[in-house]
Amino acid sequence: MPQSDGLPPLAAPAFDEIFIPPARTPPDDRPEDYPAEPPRRQVPEDTTEHPELPGRLRAAAPPPPTPAPAGDIRSAGEAWSADAGEASPAEEIRSADEREVAGATADRRQFHRCAGAAVVGALLAQSQIMEVADVLAASPVQLALERANEALGELVNTHEVVPPAHVRARTARLRRGLERLGRRSMATEDSRRLLVLAGRVAVLGADAAFKQGDVASARQLTADGYAAGLEAGDGPLCGSAREVGAVNEFYGGRPGEALRLARDGLRHVGSGPVRARLVCQEARALAAMGDVRGAAGSLDHAYDLADAIPADRWGRPGPSFDTFHPVEVSYNATTALCLLGRPRAAQEHAELALPKLDAMNAPGFRSVIRFDLALAMARQGRLELDGVCELATDAIGISWGRTVASVSSRADQLLAATTPHGEVRQVRELAALVREWQRSASGQRPDPGAVPAPTLDL
Repeated sequence: MPQSDGLPPLAAPAFDEIFIPPARTPPDDRPEDYPAEPPRRQVPEDTTEHPELPGRLRAAAPPPPTPAPAGDIRSAGEAWSADAGEASPAEEIRSADEREVAGATADRRQFHRCAGAAVVGALLAQSQIMEVADVLAASPVQLALERANEALGELVNTHEVVPPAHVRARTARLRRGLERLGRRSMATEDSRRLLVLAGRVAVLGADAAFKQGDVASARQLTADGYAAGLEAGDGPLCGSAREVGAVNEFYGGRPGEALRLARDGLRHVGSGPVRARLVCQEARALAAMGDVRGAAGSLDHAYDLADAIPADRWGRPGPSFDTFHPVEVSYNATTALCLLGRPRAAQEHAELALPKLDAMNAPGFRSVIRFDLALAMARQGRLELDGVCELATDAIGISWGRTVASVSSRADQLLAATTPHGEVRQVRELAALVREWQRSASGQRPDPGAVPAPTLDL
C-alpha cells in the first residue's frame, strides 16, 4: 500500500457549518426613511420626443419641457407700452416709414447684443476649462491650495453621476495645476498639504480610468497616490489608493492581487471609513477566490465597522477619503454572495441595499447590484429568465448615458450566461440593448448642470 508523504488535506466544510452574516443596518440608520420601492419615472405621452433612447427605454425618459403659450409672450416694446400708458403725441404722428426704420435698427442692435454675448460666453467658458493650471500658478500659495481643495471636493461629489471621461479630464487638468504650483517656494506645511491634494486627485483619476476600462493607467495613478500618501505620512490616502487599486484588480479578474492590495491598505489605517472600505474589498476578493469562510468573516467584520461610523461621516457611495456609507457593506455582500453561489442570501442583502441606493444618486452602484442579482438568477436556469431580463433592463436604463467598466463587465457576463437561451425573444432584445448601450460610451457627456464650472479664481 503506498505511503502518503504527509497528512491528508482537510475536507472542505459543508455550507451549513459556515455562518453567513445576516443583512443589518447600523444603529443610526432608519430604514423607514427609505422608500419601499425604487422611485418610478414619469412616462411622457409622446415618446417620439426622445429619439436618442432605444424603444424599450423611452418610457423611462422624462417628458420634454412644455413651451410657454404664444399668448404669454410679449415683445419688450409691448411690455413698455403697457407699463407706461398711452403714447405721447409726438409718437402718434410718426410716419409708418420711420417706425419701420426704427424697428429694423432695434432688430440689428438686438442681434449684435446677442452675438456679442455669445462670443464673450464662449471665451469665458474656454478660459474656465483650459486655464486652470495658469490660474493656480498665478494665485498666492495658500489661496491656490484652498481653491484646489474646493475643486477636488466638487469632483468627489459629482464623479458618480457624470461620465468617467469627463472626470478623468478634470483630474488631469487639476494635477497639472498642482504640479506647477509645486515649483513655487512654500512653507513645509503647505508643501505637505499640496502633496496630499495631489495624491487624492491621482486616486480619483485612477477611479475614472478604471471606469473607462484603462487598467494600466488606473494602476499607475493608484501607485502615484499611494506614494504621495507614504511621503506625506497620510494613512487614509494610502488606504484609499489601495482600495481603488483593489477594485481595479477585482473587476480585471485578478482577485488574488485585489486581496493583496486590500490587506496592504489595512496596514496604514485604523478603525474608520477607509478601513471599512478595505474590508469590503477583502470580502469580495475572498469570495471571488471561493473562500466562503473568509468572505463571511470579512463581511461580518465590515458590518461591525459600519456600525461604529457616526452618521455625520456617512458619505456618497464611491471613492472617498474620510466618509463611508453603510449601504456599501450590503452592496458588496450581495456581490460576494452571488459569487459564492448563495443567491438567497444575496437577495436578503440586496433587499436592504436597493431602497437606499435607489434613494441616492449613485447609478453605477444601482446598476451593478441589479446585474449581480440577474447573473445569480440566470445561473439557476431557464425558469428565471423573465426576472433576469427585467433586472438587466432596469440596470441599463439607470446607467444610460454613463457606461462604466464595472457595469459593462457585469453585462458581458450576463450575456454569456444567457447565451444558451438565445431562442428566447427577451434574451435577444436584452443582448441588443446591452450592445447599443456599450457603443454609446464614446459620445457620452455630463447632463447640463451636473458639474459646476470651475471658477477663474481657483
